Amino acid sequence: MELVRIPKADFDFMLSWYEEMRGRFEAIYEERAKATRMAIRQASAIPLDEFLCQGLMQAQSLLLLDLERCTRCDECVRACADAHDGVTRLVREGLRFDKYLVATSCRSCLDPVCMIGCPVGSIRRRETLEVIIEDWCIGCEKCVKQCPYGNIAIHEFPAEGEGAGQDVKKAAPEPQKKAVTCDLCAGLKEPCCVYACPHDAAHRVDARQFFGLGGPSK
Repeated sequence: MELVRIPKADFDFMLSWYEEMRGRFEAIYEERAKATRMAIRQASAIPLDEFLCQGLMQAQSLLLLDLERCTRCDECVRACADAHDGVTRLVREGLRFDKYLVATSCRSCLDPVCMIGCPVGSIRRRETLEVIIEDWCIGCEKCVKQCPYGNIAIHEFPAEGEGAGQDVKKAAPEPQKKAVTCDLCAGLKEPCCVYACPHDAAHRVDARQFFGLGGPSK
């Protein structure tokens, strides 16, 4: 990214000459001002200090478990593992907000700091919400350490080519360590953890909209 700093006097002079550009900037301003007003209205309906402390303002796709419905059956965890080669992308524990457990699973943050500085460029976001970690991940743990919520984990996978014509006299290759995180079950109709819950206790929500409206729509 390149950052250019323009003094206010020069910026105002530029806008005075280019009406079309001025209109575009004014439209952006109105859009952001509207979003700010909406956030303030929503904040009055929730315990704001706790909401901000838990980082829920960043969450565009938050996995919540309704503790009044959840029976701790772990079907959500098993369904996630079944959809990802036996490696679950969620842990049924974490912070609590209102009557909900904020499960340990990727939140699809507005500003995903986990993506900063990956040495091989293996973590990225598609045009949709899901954060993707590509197969060429080297397991350096940088993204793991940068996620503020502990929602990225390192797992060991069999080394590529292991067992194919391998000389039994040679030592087995070291397993490959790679980072994994929730990909929102990209390509499926809805996340498996939500689909598999037999008690309708699991929800994937935009935290600001969900708590601003007071709960899930029926």
